[in-house]
Amino acid sequence: MRKLSWTPWTLLLQRPLVSSGTDSHTPNSNSQTKQDYPQTQHDLEWVRPLRFVGGSHLLQNRGARPLEECELQSSRFSPFEESLLILRGLETQLESALRALNGKELMANGDLEWTVCNHIQILLCSFLDEWKIFESFGEDERIRDTLKIAAPALDRIRAWTGLERVRSTLLVHNQRDKEGNPVNTWDVFNSNKIPTAYAETVLLARLAVLAIRQTRRRHYSEFHLAAQRLTQYHVTIKPQGIRTSQEAESAFQATRNKMNELVRRVSTRPRIRVLNGHVSRRRLESSTKR
Repeated sequence: MRKLSWTPWTLLLQRPLVSSGTDSHTPNSNSQTKQDYPQTQHDLEWVRPLRFVGGSHLLQNRGARPLEECELQSSRFSPFEESLLILRGLETQLESALRALNGKELMANGDLEWTVCNHIQILLCSFLDEWKIFESFGEDERIRDTLKIAAPALDRIRAWTGLERVRSTLLVHNQRDKEGNPVNTWDVFNSNKIPTAYAETVLLARLAVLAIRQTRRRHYSEFHLAAQRLTQYHVTIKPQGIRTSQEAESAFQATRNKMNELVRRVSTRPRIRVLNGHVSRRRLESSTKR
């Protein structure tokens, strides 16, 4: 059994599985595309057993079990069920990223586009990794048919063979190669096949979502039963960190004041300099502007 990542499974429980029937994943588009994202009876049935609190979609779980026990429950899922649940978690994250790019007022925000599309490329790599695992179940005829149906979407995504290189070198590991040497962004892009336009990255994310939705639809029974069992072991994540922008601003200002004070102390203390083998001391005037 694989050790299951808690984050995607938690995301699975925080989102209803009902599609609006509207393609909200294409920026600046109000078109209906029921062929891509239909609302099925399976989706309608799925949300019935789940109990949500208000609009926050946090699952009620009275008598929740300790996290250690929840982690042990992963043995209750078959490898195929694990893959279905993890794919659903990735679907949820991709849908959230796509929604962030929806709306005319947001399209003028280049920083948002750049940041979200970088995150999408990371998620696409995670999707491809999980899909390889899903493909390992292809000896089953039904799963083999699912792979055939999803092939057009996977072919388009996999055609961009440099996605993994960008993820590993530019997005995750701080612009360094495996040996720790700095790399130039242009070298990575020019030596690999990687999308350079936001529209292509958004398209790939939509295709990944489409492939996962088709997979869930075709294997609804297995996914539904596994998700039902998963809800039994859900534990609410305890709140951590600052919760309001006012608190965040106050903490930021306090930290900046401390740093400014350290700058003043460091800039005005005596420094030791070595000139022609002789040690001399001189006081450096602070050049810090308030």
